[in-house]
Amino acid sequence: MREIVIIHENNEWLVPLRAEFAKRGVTAKEWFLDTGVVPFTEVPSDAIYYNRMSASSHTRGHRFAPELTRAVLTWLQGYGRTVVNNTEVLALEVCKLSQYATLQRAGLQVPKTHAVVGLQHVLTAAEEFNQWPLILKPNRGGKGLGVQRFNNLNELQTYVAHGNHEEPLDGIWLLQEYIQPKQPFITRAEFIGQKFLYTVQVNTEDGFELCPADNCSIEDRFCPTSGSEPSETDAEPASELQKFSITERFNHHPIIAQLERFLRASGIDVAGIEFIENAEGELFVYDVNTNTNYNQAAEQRAQVERTGMGALADYLIGLAGVNT
Repeated sequence: MREIVIIHENNEWLVPLRAEFAKRGVTAKEWFLDTGVVPFTEVPSDAIYYNRMSASSHTRGHRFAPELTRAVLTWLQGYGRTVVNNTEVLALEVCKLSQYATLQRAGLQVPKTHAVVGLQHVLTAAEEFNQWPLILKPNRGGKGLGVQRFNNLNELQTYVAHGNHEEPLDGIWLLQEYIQPKQPFITRAEFIGQKFLYTVQVNTEDGFELCPADNCSIEDRFCPTSGSEPSETDAEPASELQKFSITERFNHHPIIAQLERFLRASGIDVAGIEFIENAEGELFVYDVNTNTNYNQAAEQRAQVERTGMGALADYLIGLAGVNT
């Protein structure tokens, strides 16, 4: 029986996972990574290490948490320790182009995207891109910060001319085609242990109009303490009743098998993968969240047999060989 160690930088995101471990009579250790020391020449404990580091950590004041986590995971993997969502996965988490390259190799369609370093090159790049509307967003903005939609070159010229734009964390701007959705929602497929769990449909009518973009990523909407979901004692707002819904529409769609192959090829153990359907019925995958949260209210409404955090706890316990 090995210990389970959760590597993270956000205590609030662990609240429902702790509860699921408690139901099973298991206590997992937590390793909060923001600053610290990596004892590279010492032998790490033989445990199951689950990496929950997020590309948006800097928005919570943890600027170098991903870099520190990469060093820690490198150390752990060097000694052959079991790491769930390893260094290669972390590299995908913080780089959209790396995600898209890997998705394309798996036969999945992604939005047309160009990368630009230096805002002064954006206008020239947009003219060459020549597809409107388009999205301009930082590669590592997090939570949709800095995402803009532009319908034509004049709008983009006005934006650039105003100046005082905050540079992306890594200096990389992404120009991306705007996908007009067939219906006003995006879909997020959840996978645990590289196996499909369920899909969530997220209505975009009142706030996700920039899909595909970082603010279509529902990572923070799924946070149980973000304020977007009610507590157990609160009545759920009517608008939220229509916002999230677990759907079986894609359960037998070929994209699920494609995404599972993508996860296996990439070594990704746990992820929420978001895609959007255009008017012609084509599916575009635009975001891979390797630090995933789950909408508990949607799970309760759908009366799912296996909740996201429950399935995650079971997966980690199985890897650890814990008898519950």
